[in-house]
Parts: sequence; C-alpha cells; structure tokens
Amino acid sequence: MNSSYGSDGMNTEKYHKVKIMNRKQTERAIRSNAFMDEQKISDDSYLVQMNPEHCSCKTPLQVAFFILDNAKYCGNLNEDFTQQFNAVINDRYFYNDNAKYFFSTIRGDVYDEKKILGLAIERQGTAMYALAPKNYMIETNYCANSKIKLKGVNQKTNKITKEQIVDCINKDKITKCTNMRLGEKNHQMCQLAIEKNGITGIHTKAIVLGNQSCCPYLFGLTAKDYSFQDN
Repeated sequence: MNSSYGSDGMNTEKYHKVKIMNRKQTERAIRSNAFMDEQKISDDSYLVQMNPEHCSCKTPLQVAFFILDNAKYCGNLNEDFTQQFNAVINDRYFYNDNAKYFFSTIRGDVYDEKKILGLAIERQGTAMYALAPKNYMIETNYCANSKIKLKGVNQKTNKITKEQIVDCINKDKITKCTNMRLGEKNHQMCQLAIEKNGITGIHTKAIVLGNQSCCPYLFGLTAKDYSFQDN
C-alpha cells in the first residue's frame, strides 16, 4: 500500500520533462518560467529539465491519500502484533473465503507471499515511532530490536539511533545527515557530499488534520478549509 501511494500519488517523474537541446534552444528554454536545470553534455548539446504547465495523473487524489491514511493502522490493543487484520474484519465468513486470494497462506513460500495483487506485511512489531511517511522506527520483536526507515538517507554512512528519533519527538531536535554520491561536472566524475535533514517531524506530503487524517495539498486550500466529523 505504501508503494502504491508513492508510485501512483507521488510519482514525480511525470511532473518534469528532460530534453536534449542545442545551444539556441537551451538559451530560449532558460528564459522560460518552466525552466528547472540544464547540463552540458557536448559542444552543442545540453540536457534541459523543464517543469511542464500540465501533467496527467490516472490515480484519483482521494485514492492515493486513502492509501496513505490507511497503510498503517492500530488493531486490538489487547493482542500482540501478530494479530494482522483480525481486529478490523467485520464479515468473518467473507474474509475466510477470500483471504487466500490476497494474503499469504503458506508460511515460508516467497511465491505465495509475492502473489500478483496480493498483500504482504512489510514490517510488524511491538511499537512504532512514526515521524512522517517513510520516516519511522519499528521495534520488530520483544527483544527490542528495531528497524529504522528514513527516506533518502544512506544509513550505511549515517548512524541513526532510537534516541535521535525520540529526541525529535520530545525536543523537536533535527538530526542532519550527509549522503555521498557521484556526479558529473565538465565530463569528470566527482564525489559529492550532500547534507540534508535526516530526522525531522515535518510532514511535506499531506496536510494532517486533528484526527490524523491526511488531506492532499490543493492550490489555495489550507488545513482550515478541511473539516472532519468525529464518529
């Protein structure tokens, strides 16, 4: 479900275009309001990145944000993390008849777990600290082992701990991280160090309401323009 939100609702590939242009075309493109970036690749050829005025999205916004809002949920607080969906199933007979088509039913069978249109549990544990989408820590078993997920942060070169995540929640402390990558400049490969905010509670993908509902960013609308009704 997380991957569906990311690929359908937040796929930025369709929000920009990259073209190969000659020098004159590049000069005209730079003067355009849609210009984003350019890179020289030969004497008279440039890679030009443009931000189009219009883009197409085949996934309705309400579908993408429903997925984001329901990708993680709380079940029965009196049961452990192995309960899966038992606490939210209303029609038990329907579930028993159809669960085999969507959920993994054969333990240890990777083909059954990765079946087409199937649902598989990415991670489960006894506790989770969620700062933002793709930015969380989950304790995976009763021994307090943890799995940290940080979108865009190379954890092989940046040591991230549970204490840093807790400090972000309790003290609004932001942890900066440095990613290393290769980049080309003047036809030479260089190693670049990029510093970014690695741990932060800032949510930039949606507007979060008081009941934790996620609403899309729409031009001219703020959180005050959305409303919800308590059940």
